[in-house]
Formats: sequence, structure tokens, C-alpha cells
Amino acid sequence: MNSDQPTSTGAGIDVDVRGQADDWREYLDRSAGATLYHEPRWGRLMAVVYGNHPHCLTARRSGKVVGLLQLVEQKSVLFGHRLCSVPYFDAAGILADDDDARRVLIAEANSLRDRLKAAHVELRQRGPLGESIPMRTDKVTMWLELPSQADELWKGFKAQVRNQVRKAEKAGMTIHQGGAEFVREFHAVYVRNMRDLGSPPHSRRFFSRVIETFSDAARLFVVRRGRQAVAASLTLREALVHHVPWAGSDWRFRRDCPNMLLYWSMLQEACRSGARRFDFGRSTRESGTLNFKKQWGAVEVPLYWHYLLPEGENLPELRPDSPKYRFMVAAWKKLPLWLARALGPRIIGKLS
Repeated sequence: MNSDQPTSTGAGIDVDVRGQADDWREYLDRSAGATLYHEPRWGRLMAVVYGNHPHCLTARRSGKVVGLLQLVEQKSVLFGHRLCSVPYFDAAGILADDDDARRVLIAEANSLRDRLKAAHVELRQRGPLGESIPMRTDKVTMWLELPSQADELWKGFKAQVRNQVRKAEKAGMTIHQGGAEFVREFHAVYVRNMRDLGSPPHSRRFFSRVIETFSDAARLFVVRRGRQAVAASLTLREALVHHVPWAGSDWRFRRDCPNMLLYWSMLQEACRSGARRFDFGRSTRESGTLNFKKQWGAVEVPLYWHYLLPEGENLPELRPDSPKYRFMVAAWKKLPLWLARALGPRIIGKLS
């Protein structure tokens, strides 16, 4: 369904839709809003691991790239047919030089939805695209501006935070970090944590591909109690920002606060590397995870998730606490780990 032939518009802008985008590098390097999540390598990774199809929309004016948008197509009997920019991440939507380029990309995305007969397009943005496009604002990401020294950050924490980090250390927990050698331990903790939350997990293959594809940016952190991994995370590093899209802990050990040692270690590493911001990732407003992130000093940054819908359709009901999914979440929490590990990738691959 991809087209190598550009679509011309009245704004003097051509848009082409392809499965790959080999000429985005220069634009991403100069775009102030670009992040690691806009990389077209994510679409290719999701195609290899989950069979989802990437669509790279490129807007050009007089041959020069003036905007881009990567959409990943997900299709299943259970969860329907959608396009998302980009699944699993907070905001990797439209980048554009001006309003004309932005409008053209929105129009082309909607046209692609119609051609593919998808239910909707989900555009995940850091800023609003316009009130005329339906949107959700119940999600926020959490940012912490970092000082140049970790000691300075430590002194700014409340006593309760510092005491919980020390409690983990006094319990004999140790922190380890590296690359692919920690995937097995990370994934074991992650699967248990996701099962306990009622959510399907990614496959170990998915994370191995992330580390392989983004070897210069990805880093794994593991907290051990003795030889057992009890908390773990995967971070993605940019020049001045560290992101943590995946993290979790074994709730059986929560009294000893392994999650606190995990996050303090990530923050220390971010300061040491010269990062100026730590992105804790998204949370639902007024949720427990949001409050956990707030205790580190992180502040809310609103997210704007817009939806391109067929005429007359309402916003999709995608919240896990909605009546549609509440039973599934409750049932998932009761699964044995081996079954959650086996079934999870088949489900999460079609969710966003």
C-alpha cells in the first residue's frame, strides 16, 4: 500500500509514503523537536519483531525535506487496525518546518488511513496540533532537569528518598549496568512486573533487537540481591537527555526499596554523562507511578495524543481501566509467569 509517487498539494509541498526513510538523517539532525523516538529504525525493528508495517511520510518543498512522520501499522482481530506514531513511546509524531507542511502531513496521514481502511491514526505529540483534531490529554511525561554533579542532585532530595536508597544498599543490594549481557536478567524482572500490573510484556527478542539496533544509546541497569535480579531498566541516551521507557521491580522485595536504588543509579549515570534532563516516561495523571516520579523532583509535561478518525466516529476507548479491558487486565494478573511470557509478545505487538 506504500507509494513511491509523491502526492502534490496546493501549498507547493509533495509528500511521499514509503516503507523506509533513508534520507531523514539530515532533517532529524537539524530539527529542534526531533528525539531518538523519531528514528525510522524503530519502524524497521517493529516490522522484524512483530510483523507491523512502517509507513514513512516525507514532505518536501522544492526537493527539500520540510517535515516527516513515521506511522506504524498494527492489525489484529482482537484489537483492530490502527496507525500510530510510534507505538510504545510518548511522543514521536509530526515534525514540520511550518504550518503548511504540518497540515499536508496530517492530510496525507488521514488519506493513508482511508486507503488502508484503518480505524484511526494516533498522532503522539508534545504540543497540540489544533483543537479541531480530537485528542486525549490524560497522559503526561515526567522530566527532571539535572545539575552537572550527582552530589548536588542528591542533596536536593527529600530525606525519605535518600533513606529509601540507603535502605536498599543496607539490604545488600548491588547495582550493575551494561549491554546485551544483562538482557536475560532484565527481561525476567520485566515480565514479572508486567504480569503483576496486568499488562502483556514484550519478548526478549524485542529488547535484544533494541540493544543491537541502538547500541550507542541503549543501556541496561540491574539491581541484584545476592545473585537474584530484583529490579531492572533499559535506558536510551541522547546527547543531553536520558530516557527510561522500560523499568520495573520484583514486588516481592519492595520493602527493601530496590526500585529506589535503580532510579538513583540511572540518575547518577545521567549526570556523569553530561545529560541535562532525565525523562522518566509517561504516566496517567494522578496515578501511583506519577507520584513515584514526582518524589524525585520530576515535573509534569503534557502529552497531546491526537486521533484522525472516519467521519462520525468517536475517540477509541483504549484505557486499560476501561470496562472493555478491565476483565482482561484482572485475568492477566493471575497468569503463571511462563504463560504471560509466551502470550505477551503476541498481544503487545498489536497494541500501542
